[in-house]
Amino acid sequence: MSDFAHYEERHLGLLQVRGFSIRTLELYKYYLKRFFRYLEEVGVSQVVEVRPDHVRDYLMQAVERATEKGNPFLASVQMNHLSAVKSFFRLLQAEGFLVADPARHVPYPKRPKRLPRSILTANEMKKLLETPDTGTAIGYRDRAMMEVFYSTALRVSELENLKIEEVDLRDGFVRVNGGKGDKDRMVPLGSVACRYVESYLKGVRPMLMRGQPHSYLFVSQYGNKMSRGLARRQIREYTAKAGLSKTVSPHTFRHTCATLMMKNRANIRHLQEMLGHAKLETTQVYASVSITDLKEAHRKYHPRERGTA
Repeated sequence: MSDFAHYEERHLGLLQVRGFSIRTLELYKYYLKRFFRYLEEVGVSQVVEVRPDHVRDYLMQAVERATEKGNPFLASVQMNHLSAVKSFFRLLQAEGFLVADPARHVPYPKRPKRLPRSILTANEMKKLLETPDTGTAIGYRDRAMMEVFYSTALRVSELENLKIEEVDLRDGFVRVNGGKGDKDRMVPLGSVACRYVESYLKGVRPMLMRGQPHSYLFVSQYGNKMSRGLARRQIREYTAKAGLSKTVSPHTFRHTCATLMMKNRANIRHLQEMLGHAKLETTQVYASVSITDLKEAHRKYHPRERGTA
């Protein structure tokens, strides 16, 4: 009889104690169930019997397996599979249940480099920002929210968790506490965004709060903390009203901000700090999409364009 269920319960219990979210625990449980099913199919029923080749073969099977729509698994999904398995064995070894970790030296699949989708031009962004009806409380809130998104390039989770005391309107900074990777950072907040946030705080937010006892900056019409679902819906509606054909989400503001800053000669390490990227290579993708200068150089110097060949 398999002992997988017993150790899975211990593993998830340890993760819960360490403060992992319910969503993460559910995902790990899902991926581990698939891994255990594979092990049983190949005749492995005990945790101590698992070898590195079992982990590698399982990952390869995940790579080759197609989704119900007939598409191959994305690299991100493959990484989720392996991340759950690595976490399982790493904790069991740390707690003394295993002498060796069979997944320790199994490498993660390389994530293919993709250019950001749906980057707006400066004119398109201006048009989108001017779409909300700022004569209404909701419209003004949404204009202030989008100005902050565009100015700071915050992730949607970072903006929804942003609190009033983390916004410095005098010096123009936003403090992001517990961003991706649980890292804190300071991000500049431009003068235009500061003006909108100041007016929102003075005249709009108090109207929406309805006595709610919290300090989250952006709130719903009922005074609750702004959710990412609400932010997405509002931005989608304004995109349609602005007549933009591109698909726009909160992350589009982040991509557009970074791309246009690179185009305007921003230092890539400054941009890395602003975006909260752990690795410079993650930020470098924005250099790839800033093709205006490359196109101009091509026009000027390619012999075919110069009429000399």
